[in-house]
Amino acid sequence: MKYLERAINFITRYYILAVPLFISTALAALLGSSTTGLLGIIRSFTNEIRFGNNFFAEPFSFIKLFAASVVASGLGLINLLLKLAVNPATYGMINKALDEGYASIHDFVPQLKNNFAKYLIYWLGNIVVWIIAVICVGLITLVGSLIVALVKWAAIRVLFILFIGLLFFIAAIYIEVNMALWFPAMLVDHLDFISAFKRSFSIVKKNFWMILGISLLVSLVSSLVNLILSVFGIIPLIGSIILSIMPTVSTFLMMVFYLMFYKDQRINYFYQE
Repeated sequence: MKYLERAINFITRYYILAVPLFISTALAALLGSSTTGLLGIIRSFTNEIRFGNNFFAEPFSFIKLFAASVVASGLGLINLLLKLAVNPATYGMINKALDEGYASIHDFVPQLKNNFAKYLIYWLGNIVVWIIAVICVGLITLVGSLIVALVKWAAIRVLFILFIGLLFFIAAIYIEVNMALWFPAMLVDHLDFISAFKRSFSIVKKNFWMILGISLLVSLVSSLVNLILSVFGIIPLIGSIILSIMPTVSTFLMMVFYLMFYKDQRINYFYQE
């Protein structure tokens, strides 16, 4: 818990560094609400087609559908670009504050330039890892399904479905926790993404339950506070901004925690080599 306490002390001192993260989170929430409305138009179109109604009888219906699809895709792309810009810069500002004892919002652009390429590689690496994980679980599911298909008892089939769901859940948590220090390793020690991936697993495996526990604790507290703040969700625009506060705080806190923890544990890692 000492790392969590240190991380909380850090964010109370350097809370200004979380401003870009808050702005991007709030914008993502606002864009998300807009996207939801646009997706409603797309769903209404698919329902019209499904039930055999003549959707195209309404003037400009296809144009409205096309415009909604393009705008929804554009908003999703903007949301992604915000994440790819803000996250590496925020990690960089935190890292500078930890190393030099000082960082300000003026460090955003320099840190973005220094860390954008690393974060992009890390982000793409995450996609590859999850694709491989899904393929592995899919193969297990396929083989299991072929075996279960030979079984006549329905109870066995239900148990198999539950087993696959539990397997995927456990695998997702295991992979996510073990990759927690992947980007900090790339940022602090300038490792390539494969070496950083291996180091993250190597360090986390000895502290798995501690990292998982802190992650769950922060997530639980954030969810409870957001539940309380959800009463503001009915307020247009302002509600989305208010509901962005806790996700920002929890994300910023975990960034600080991961960097602090990695910087301490990397010393032990070098001694073991």
